[in-house]
Amino acid sequence: MSRPRRRADLVRAYVITGGRARPTRNTHVLDVVTLVTATPDRTTAGLAPEQRAAVDMVRGGFLSVVELASHLGQPLTVTRVLLADLLDTGHLVTRLPEARTPEPLSEVQILERVLAGLHAL
Repeated sequence: MSRPRRRADLVRAYVITGGRARPTRNTHVLDVVTLVTATPDRTTAGLAPEQRAAVDMVRGGFLSVVELASHLGQPLTVTRVLLADLLDTGHLVTRLPEARTPEPLSEVQILERVLAGLHAL
């Protein structure tokens, strides 16, 4: 059971997003599985503490939007607004995860999987 949200949590989220419930731009690139990394030569001076934390977390590697939301302890909507602002300023870049095409199964493999599923019932 989740704990009820405190008034201070709601005010803090409002301050982080500047009162916005949605990003102003870059909404098409911020799916929950979109991978985010920091731009190498951008300084974090002048960024808000939450923005600086997000950039530092992805410096040198990639994290998905949903992973960043978890690490930041923020709701997904707040994280999307925060990341969109950092994309607009050039502090972050995105990459979609590589789609893996499954190997086609032979008829025998399909039947073996069906049989294993029936045995599991």
